[in-house]
Amino acid sequence: MAFSIFVQELAEAKERTEAALLGNEAVNRELEAKLETIELQQAALRELSTPIIEVWNGVLCLPVVGVVDSHRSAEMTEMLLDTIFTKQARTAIVDITGIDVMDTKTADHFIKMARAVRLLGAECILSGVNPSIAQTLTHIGVDLGGVRTVRNLRDALQIHLRETEQLAAHKKHE
Repeated sequence: MAFSIFVQELAEAKERTEAALLGNEAVNRELEAKLETIELQQAALRELSTPIIEVWNGVLCLPVVGVVDSHRSAEMTEMLLDTIFTKQARTAIVDITGIDVMDTKTADHFIKMARAVRLLGAECILSGVNPSIAQTLTHIGVDLGGVRTVRNLRDALQIHLRETEQLAAHKKHE
């Protein structure tokens, strides 16, 4: 009799365990589906937060808004380089008008981005340097290492147009 009660309790415990496992599997599937949705949304947000706009023939603009950390910087650089290569752009304007604060690490990200752009044979122009950022960069001793900087996007476009005209005139005289 004690043995049959033990067997019955054991069978009931097994059923409860199996039911709990099935419940856990359902919860895990639901969590995995939600995680996949979150990852897709994060990818969409990253893409939207780093638009690369072709503003002129051969000219790309990367408007940067908000905080730039190592991860975002790597994504921006990768997207910019891929777009330069694909569209065979000659100029990439990185507009930082939307950045309020820049530290040494952030400045270093942009310097590396500009160097990578040059390796593809394009020029990188940093536009939108506000007085606060200029003072900070000077105060902390950041050397932009030959990165061309201009006041705003319009000035960057004017530089590109002027240099394109000069190149066309030079080729005409050859």
